[in-house]
Amino acid sequence: MLKYADFDVPGGTLTVVTDPAATGDRGKRSYGAVIAATYRGLDDAIERIEGYDAPVRAPLDPVAAAIGRYCDGELLALDEISVRQQGGPYQCEVWLHMRMIRPGTVDSYGELARRSGRPRASRAVGTACSSNLIALFVPCHRVVASNGLGGYGDGLQVKRALLDHEGAAY
Repeated sequence: MLKYADFDVPGGTLTVVTDPAATGDRGKRSYGAVIAATYRGLDDAIERIEGYDAPVRAPLDPVAAAIGRYCDGELLALDEISVRQQGGPYQCEVWLHMRMIRPGTVDSYGELARRSGRPRASRAVGTACSSNLIALFVPCHRVVASNGLGGYGDGLQVKRALLDHEGAAY
């Protein structure tokens, strides 16, 4: 059964959903893997993860601890959280490289396309960003347009709040 919790983080309230039966990109964890994280609430999270029963509220202690440390300024704390989301091969490659963007830095869509092995695929990187179900943990807020901030599914005010919290110049 899926579990969820809400957390106050820079930019607002983040709803996080975990699948205790899942193994994510950091291996099997006590909470399984984070499969959705959104600033738009539980209904949005459920809509994003079709095919599952509605999650039940739970404390998600290891995830809560990492989020708390992140909010307290330990910006690498979220790196330990295991995540899992479905996507095509290139989307998964982009998400992997997105998790490598260090807090306090940003990459352009073009830079991320190059690092992901397809230098002409800036638009595909944008699609991977907009398809990302795990905001904050797969940090699409650290991906910006070459001529400015670019977009963000949870709103530019959230993107700015996260980048400001991380001390990123943008």
